[in-house]
Amino acid sequence: MPPKITLKYLATELGLSVTTVSRALGGFEDVSVATRERVQAFANDVGYQPNQSARRLKTGRTSSVGYIMNGAQGDFRDQFNTRLLVALGQALHDAAPEHDLIVTTVPEDRDELETYKRFIDGGKVDSFVVARTCIQDPRVDFLLDSGVPFVTHGRTGRADEHDWVDINAADGFLRATRHLIQQGHHNILFLNFFSDLYTAVERETGYLQAMREASLAPSSRHCPHGYASAYQVAREVLASADAPTAFVCASDIFAYGVMEAVSESGRAPGRDIAIIGADNLPPLMYQQPSLSTLDISFETVSQALIELVLAPREGVPRHRCFDYELLLRDTTA
Repeated sequence: MPPKITLKYLATELGLSVTTVSRALGGFEDVSVATRERVQAFANDVGYQPNQSARRLKTGRTSSVGYIMNGAQGDFRDQFNTRLLVALGQALHDAAPEHDLIVTTVPEDRDELETYKRFIDGGKVDSFVVARTCIQDPRVDFLLDSGVPFVTHGRTGRADEHDWVDINAADGFLRATRHLIQQGHHNILFLNFFSDLYTAVERETGYLQAMREASLAPSSRHCPHGYASAYQVAREVLASADAPTAFVCASDIFAYGVMEAVSESGRAPGRDIAIIGADNLPPLMYQQPSLSTLDISFETVSQALIELVLAPREGVPRHRCFDYELLLRDTTA
């Protein structure tokens, strides 16, 4: 049976004290460079893995990044969340294999900040990735006050004070709406998130600019996150005398709800009613026409998020912004 690789084993094999080996692995300068290099080389050769509990006691760090999911903004059934989490986990593994992504959910009727406090007070994580940001975001206020490192997926009203990674949503929705106008659509409904989300304002900014350029009357509806809410709104407006001929949707989840309502109304998505979504999420039902959408690489965004959350920040907050790609498919044929 192979020996258990512990600090005591290393010390015995190297002819050093346990204290010397521990301090050598910790990089303490009271141990000579030669000894530190010798201990580290031997530890690598025998596959020594430091005890994480002991490491935390010594360094105050956990090698963990936290992600707290608010039920009001979707859960694990939400394809946006699952794609982002998979990409974040892969990016973290690639950048720092010794780190873990710690994920939890908070029911929408609970105080999300209590979970942040519990994670911090219990020393569960070293830093956070914060998603689906609001203009006035209490999570960002709390984390800035606490001094805990974090990066947001999306901007906030305090974006000049913290690290963030975002998508140029205003430009993306400007181009999507322009495309529908160029196809001859004049009655275009924008189905958006609630306006407390920063990205909702950005998305509507792009839509409104395109409509103004064409001297067209804008029409926007805000609805709760989810397929069902978009389906209900689409059913309502499609039954009206002035039904839209095209929909621009803040997310593919909304767009799939619209597609169902369009089909139920006896119209064909793409042929009778044009639809554009966002985020290039997989179809909910495979018999559906392929959805035109604004595409973004979750992998590229996640790599940027992990890069910022792991790297120490010195002074000025760091920002990354990526562009959407407009993918034209069956629903704008």
